[in-house]
Amino acid sequence: MSYLYENNKWENFNAGSSDYLIRDLPTLSGMDQDKSYVGSSQGQIIAENIFGIVDVDYKAKYIGSFLYRYDGASQFGENERWNPYFRVSGAWRITEDFDIPGISELKIRAAYGTAGIRPPWYAQYETYNIGGGQVSKNTLGNKDLKPSLVKETEVGLNVEFLEKFDFEFVYSKTDAEDQLYPVPLPASTGYLTQWQNMGTLSSDVFEATLGAYLITGQDFTWTMALNYDRVRQEVTKLNVAPFTTGGRGNSGDPGAFFIEEGAIFGHLYGEQWITSLDQMQKQLDRLESTESIDNYTVNSDGYVIVAGTEGTIYETPMTELDANGNPLLQEIGDGNPDFRLGISNTFTFKGFTFYALLDWKQGGDIYSMTNQWNYRDNLSADMDVAGLPEVQKKTVNYYQTLYHVNAINSHFVYDGTYLKIRELSLYYSLNKEFFNFFKYLRVGVVGRNVFTFTNYIGFDPEIGSSEGNGNSTVMAWDDFQYPNFRSFSASLELKF
Repeated sequence: MSYLYENNKWENFNAGSSDYLIRDLPTLSGMDQDKSYVGSSQGQIIAENIFGIVDVDYKAKYIGSFLYRYDGASQFGENERWNPYFRVSGAWRITEDFDIPGISELKIRAAYGTAGIRPPWYAQYETYNIGGGQVSKNTLGNKDLKPSLVKETEVGLNVEFLEKFDFEFVYSKTDAEDQLYPVPLPASTGYLTQWQNMGTLSSDVFEATLGAYLITGQDFTWTMALNYDRVRQEVTKLNVAPFTTGGRGNSGDPGAFFIEEGAIFGHLYGEQWITSLDQMQKQLDRLESTESIDNYTVNSDGYVIVAGTEGTIYETPMTELDANGNPLLQEIGDGNPDFRLGISNTFTFKGFTFYALLDWKQGGDIYSMTNQWNYRDNLSADMDVAGLPEVQKKTVNYYQTLYHVNAINSHFVYDGTYLKIRELSLYYSLNKEFFNFFKYLRVGVVGRNVFTFTNYIGFDPEIGSSEGNGNSTVMAWDDFQYPNFRSFSASLELKF
């Protein structure tokens, strides 16, 4: 059975727990005469699952739960339709057995379970592209596709103390085996990719939440909550040949993210510009060159250049080379933030309620393909040299060297730290004492994505996957994504 892939787009269908049929009517995409397309698709997914749950609660002290599921879905190859999963968990409320001064609740808990991830509905079939009236092979079918098996161990701690604070800490270790991914195929197959169970991705996640009832007066209250998380992922097993993903370089150029055993998910790889004379001396030694380091200097951008060329058409930053004189591919950034922290505050005063949510991401590099392409077209703000001393002004040739014909390089790696005012809201409520015919009236205004504090050069440092295509192997990649909307709304709520 085969399906056609047209206009570089598949609809993404998510399976439910019952039969359903999805139909897309033909539509016109855009009114530009040169960019009008008609497309349609039809798909059917059948999914069934059987499950049982047993819960145990002994004197509200010892709590346990066990779940077993048996799932079947038509997205898998005909040889892997049905798969079993389970979960077992337990908790001990320590304060039910021991009195601890200042602590009203202390609970420890642990759980272990498995789950499955389904591929897109078309993954098991051959697909084709149509372009210019020609049909070409796209993806090779795979009848042996099975679900990605996720095994997770979780331990947690809950504490309520001093009659004001709630604290929760969770650590989870996850191994997602048989990860599903469209793996690149050799040209000899005639197909570009094949969906395969390519390997194991292991994750370590730390999460912590602190809630505080800071003021609990009759007329005025103030509550606050902090939510912290830190995630690290590593490719611990790979069943296919290593490959790269991300990037828009020339055909055959490596992508920015390496998928190989031992690779930390989210690390950026590319070419590195030399930023110190010590680095340059090591390169001369590596190349067995007798050239004097005195022939080089560091320019106003922090890059090593040939001495005496700054401000001229001959100014060219030096890139790191291997012993054979070829560009040295190496880690140039890490898209993983050091941590994320959400901070929310709620204030009430008589009938007023004010809510503020701050979202802080510390660290995490972003690769700006957007700015790199602006270099290509001589449109980047970096290229505005007005007001600079003559010796610091750069030529077009200099910036085109940094553009480097779309090759991934360290010049376009930026710190993605930000603090966002994610939401602000103010409400005022009146009770029925003020009205004869209204039991309740509430008016309010809400602002979302109100402001962003960041040193990032792009529109928005909150960057998702590459080109908006949902590629889960690409992160922290700025490729002309539209920034988040800032929105403001007002509401009126009446109860009669």
